[in-house]
Amino acid sequence: MSHPRTLSVRALRSALLSSVLLAAPALAEETHWGYAQTVDPEHWGEVAGGALCSTGVQQSPVALSTSGATHTNVQAPSFHYGTSQVRMVNNGHTVQFNYDVGSTLRLGNQEYKLAQFHFHTPSEHTQNGVHYPLEVHLVHTDAAGTPRVVVGVLIEEGLVNAALFTAFRHLPRHEGETSTPLGALINASALLPFNRAFFHYAGSLTTPPCSEGLQWFVMKNPIHLSDSQIAAFERLPHLNPNNRPVQPLNGRDVGLQSAY
Repeated sequence: MSHPRTLSVRALRSALLSSVLLAAPALAEETHWGYAQTVDPEHWGEVAGGALCSTGVQQSPVALSTSGATHTNVQAPSFHYGTSQVRMVNNGHTVQFNYDVGSTLRLGNQEYKLAQFHFHTPSEHTQNGVHYPLEVHLVHTDAAGTPRVVVGVLIEEGLVNAALFTAFRHLPRHEGETSTPLGALINASALLPFNRAFFHYAGSLTTPPCSEGLQWFVMKNPIHLSDSQIAAFERLPHLNPNNRPVQPLNGRDVGLQSAY
């Protein structure tokens, strides 16, 4: 979490010399959000442009339940992922892996670009009341670059995840830090479970501005990272926790396709 930024003495003196009309926008730009204290998810609706975080009715994440979900015939996503260089940035809220151009997800005749994936600890979605140690979100955008489809994968402790071995040994620790391990490559297909049964529902971004109108596919079966890999992320300063609490369904249906 990034702490709210404060004006320096010099900047404050300059602001006082400016007109009130000029000072107000400058202060608005200092608005920030995070996961603790006065900038936590309970306050995101107060962030400029974040009204939906408190007023939206199709917000994410949600509590997923195998017994509460209905069978869905929604078309399963078709993954067309290629290999990408590992390029990571610590943006103060998570570690984001920016993906090379060319990898896509298809839903029927619609194609979406895999733009990036990132991690939350503990998991944002729960399954049958359980939080997992980590969750990865693969974010897919339309031609205009707007997020439209997010694939969530729950992560539990198990064997070493070979696909993330090098990356998780070089995670950028501090906000604004980047990491591009020499020669490190990844194929996002390795972040998907072998059995791709999924939950599906209409939701939102899980961070401000909490935009709605997204399709969520959350894999029913988790993938594994080792205890040391999980700990490597959990030890990053200000990123534990970095999960938004589950949100009300408000009458939304959650579908489950168990044979994929």
